[in-house]
Amino acid sequence: MNRPHRDPDPAARRGGDGHRAARTGAAVALALAAVCYASWLLAPVLNPGLLPVESYLSELAARDQPYHLVFQLGDVTTGLCATLAGLLLARRAREMPRPAWWGLLVFGVATAVDGGFTSMDCAPSIDDRCARLEELGELSWRHQAHTVTSSLAVAGALLSAVAVLAVLRGPAPRRAGLSVAVVLALGTVGTLVATLHPEWGLGLWQRVQLAGLSGWLLLTAAVARWGPGPERPR
Repeated sequence: MNRPHRDPDPAARRGGDGHRAARTGAAVALALAAVCYASWLLAPVLNPGLLPVESYLSELAARDQPYHLVFQLGDVTTGLCATLAGLLLARRAREMPRPAWWGLLVFGVATAVDGGFTSMDCAPSIDDRCARLEELGELSWRHQAHTVTSSLAVAGALLSAVAVLAVLRGPAPRRAGLSVAVVLALGTVGTLVATLHPEWGLGLWQRVQLAGLSGWLLLTAAVARWGPGPERPR
């Protein structure tokens, strides 16, 4: 005798739909964050006065620079999207370690604050007066706090990136993760070294670092949507 067909448990079905919707929403938010975080690519058109080899990318958003609102908006949008994604994934992506999403949250909040509240007063790489005031500590608290929020954002991103990279499975995800890791590591180490020796291409290394961070956001978007890769055989 054939057994009567039973529909799946409605509660379980709604839970599965909510799970997929949350992960899809997080993936879209992360992809948008990656695009907005690359707003510095507009610099040659909007602010060609800042030399790419010598200038901090944060100087594009300095309040005395042309089109600074464009770059501030890019950071704020990036931060809000990353924060939203982190909140969604912290509850839904159970197969990923929590540091992946906690780091994403730290990055998101710090980047939003960075763009919205602690943008620099001026651009010291092209303004001698600004450089002198910065050295004397006579610029605003927002300018001085910028280093803190930027450092927190990078620290959160690195924590998340390491956690994501550690659990990638399958050849294609691992190749993509390795590519992101190499770019991000080169950019971060180069930036740290060039901070002590700005003449060694500080701006160039920082641009490599931000390219790696955009790659990390895109990689995390893929993991949010499809998971870390094929299941391992048991």
